[in-house]
Amino acid sequence: MDIHHGGESTGDLAGALASVRGGEATAEPDSSRVPPAALAILRDGRPLLEVPFGTVHAVLGPVPVLRHLIAQLSGTSTGPRGAARVSGSETVLVDGRPARLSSRAASSASGVAVVTAGQAISWSQTIGENVLLGSEHGVGLREAVMRLLRGPLADRTSLRQSDAERIHRALGVVGLDRSPADSAGALSVVERRLVELARAVAAEASLIVIDDSGPALRADEVERWQQAMVEVARAPRTADPAPGVLLATGAVTGLASVASAATVIAVGGDPSPPIRLSAVHGEREVLAALAAGVGGVDAFRPLAGGSSTSDGASVIASSVTAAGLTVEHWTASHPADPERIVVDDLSFACAPGEVLGLFGPPDSGAGEVLLSVFGRSYGARTRGSVALDGAAVDVSTTDLARAAGVLYTTEHPIRFDLSFLGGVPSSVSPDALTRMVRLGVADPRRDYRATTVPSGLVAALPGVHRGPDADQFTESLRIIADTGARAVLLAEPFGRAGAPGSEDGRRRAERYALIRSLAASGRAVVVSSEDPAALAAVCDRVVAVRAGRIVGTVGAAEAPDSEPLDTRAVIEAMGGLA
Repeated sequence: MDIHHGGESTGDLAGALASVRGGEATAEPDSSRVPPAALAILRDGRPLLEVPFGTVHAVLGPVPVLRHLIAQLSGTSTGPRGAARVSGSETVLVDGRPARLSSRAASSASGVAVVTAGQAISWSQTIGENVLLGSEHGVGLREAVMRLLRGPLADRTSLRQSDAERIHRALGVVGLDRSPADSAGALSVVERRLVELARAVAAEASLIVIDDSGPALRADEVERWQQAMVEVARAPRTADPAPGVLLATGAVTGLASVASAATVIAVGGDPSPPIRLSAVHGEREVLAALAAGVGGVDAFRPLAGGSSTSDGASVIASSVTAAGLTVEHWTASHPADPERIVVDDLSFACAPGEVLGLFGPPDSGAGEVLLSVFGRSYGARTRGSVALDGAAVDVSTTDLARAAGVLYTTEHPIRFDLSFLGGVPSSVSPDALTRMVRLGVADPRRDYRATTVPSGLVAALPGVHRGPDADQFTESLRIIADTGARAVLLAEPFGRAGAPGSEDGRRRAERYALIRSLAASGRAVVVSSEDPAALAAVCDRVVAVRAGRIVGTVGAAEAPDSEPLDTRAVIEAMGGLA
């Protein structure tokens, strides 16, 4: 099934990610294997990660690490593939059997379902049809046999009853009280997630992998979504135990209400031992493991100087409000959807000589607020005010922003992937996406996910717009010092992490020094990044941004000579990495 809408092919994606009982056969169980679990990743027989049946197990780490794990389990990894292997000597067991991860269909046939946070919804179909989407191959043989034995009419009646029961049960398990006949186009953000989760339930997957990096949810929606995951892990399958749920997330706050255990995966490292979660303990251990795992040298050193708060305030107080950069009540919607707020009434001030950090991944609002302030280059709708040294300035176009003394640059521009002409991938800027939606070229209902990494094909095409290379961006930081900019906005300026003395390590250290020199020259410097260790190393103050609002602050603008921030304090201000 291949359903196209707004330049995308969701039927293929949704069907591939659902649990499909068919395709490649899995290997026979090994009598020497460990006791069956929904998922077991082993290295030389030693468990690295286990998800028991009937539990929600959270896995946390930097976004690239989580995406790599999801790609491995879903059979979409671009690395070397092979039956029953993730990499090297690592072996994956699903329901106690070696899983084939050579393709999406093979992964699904092994009993793995991936929930993409509402990304794999077919708008042209009903809710019920979406719940069954991808399961067609699993019942194909049974349908054929029924048709031969009972005749077409009897088969259709039986099939309709069977499908109706599956849909009704799946929607009931996830708590979605909607008619299966309703159009999927009318679903809210959280309902899209619930339909995808119901699809995994209907397919009776042994392991449900949930990518939790989709569009931000409201507080009431978060509670509803978490309860649905808990209920899925409690609901027995036909003659089988309840599935295991692997939740890939960056959020630690409130994690104990949904997961019974958590594992932290560091860049290039092994997973941590499982951390047991309960209502009274566990989350602080996860935060500590995250801080250590993202490479913070001072991860466990108490914060000296400054302050840490997490009261949900959306305004950052500054000791100097009449000088430097002040952004007040800034709001920006998603480029494709004017009703979806990404930056939510956010205010901040950055004094001359200060480096202010905005911590958050793509779609959090941290990087989006900087791009939208600079010439309103992000968002179908924007509103708010900007002032420099106490005087309001016009930043409605990039030329006016530069003329006013506001400069923005990044090595990794925000892009959105969509497809044209039979699925050929294209990567477009936020401003271009807004224009395409207005012209009817792109579907506004799709949850276009922001990325700073273009697709491999797009990156290889000559003449396609992309950010500067590493050396060019480093040089641009030097050039800024010779401009008249009074406020400098930098998005993801640090580059790749590297060991001291390595090329990446030297480049990162040089950029740290250049950013500090820009502040030392009397400019207000605002830096957005999803790298807490880098922000802690270079910033005087860091604020954590989630769902477009400020959820925590670390550091003090009035104490620029205090000891450096530490990675753990930055992560604690967010309550995780997202």
